[in-house]
Amino acid sequence: MLTKFWSNLTSVEIKNISSNKVLIFPFSSIEQHGKHLPVGTDKLILEGILDKFSKIPSKTSNFIIMPHIFLGSASEHSSYSGTISINSSMYIDYITEYVEQFCKKKFKKFIFLNSHGGQISHLDIVAKELKSKYKTIDIIKANYSLFDGFDKVINENELKFGYHGGEFETSLMLYLYPLLVKKNLIKKNALSPDFKSKSTISYEKNIKRAWNTEDINKSGIIGNPVGSSSLKGKKILDITLNTLKKIVMELS
Repeated sequence: MLTKFWSNLTSVEIKNISSNKVLIFPFSSIEQHGKHLPVGTDKLILEGILDKFSKIPSKTSNFIIMPHIFLGSASEHSSYSGTISINSSMYIDYITEYVEQFCKKKFKKFIFLNSHGGQISHLDIVAKELKSKYKTIDIIKANYSLFDGFDKVINENELKFGYHGGEFETSLMLYLYPLLVKKNLIKKNALSPDFKSKSTISYEKNIKRAWNTEDINKSGIIGNPVGSSSLKGKKILDITLNTLKKIVMELS
């Protein structure tokens, strides 16, 4: 096969795919990312990652990239124009049914590659329920923004407390899609209040309160994009691709 994308294969080619082939399921979201980034940022970044990954010359070719599900659960951003969100329960049911058909076809190895933090818990539930029902399958939950090594590129505080529209995502967009970034609107912005808080209750630490984005920052951004650059974006992408390659190799 000359393509690594399921949707580019013919029915006959798909019929002949080994049940041991690693299926990579991309999940993202359409949601506001402040004034300087498009609402498709999560989707675009994940597509950029997978496009680059599909072209890497490697012995690790035992994977197929599945159709990208980019309408996600993003109700925390629903107050902002452009956000499209699916109800959490409906999203979990939909993704479960989507993936389960491949379990029934005897595929055994799945990677959930996710680019939207607001649906990590949803995909955890899907994986848990499918693994319970189909004992022999192996599901890897891979949220790319949580891969190790990014602290070599982005300040630790920004990484931990600047997880939406900040330096990390903006740098990736500057590298992958520079024409879609409104560079003149990149301005200093605040990290999550958790950064300096000593309270027991937090937004993203161990004891969490439910929140909407405007509860953290009315700008819609959580993080400071001022230090973003295309070079940082390339370094982040390289770390991501290398980690993804390791995941596929280990699962194979």
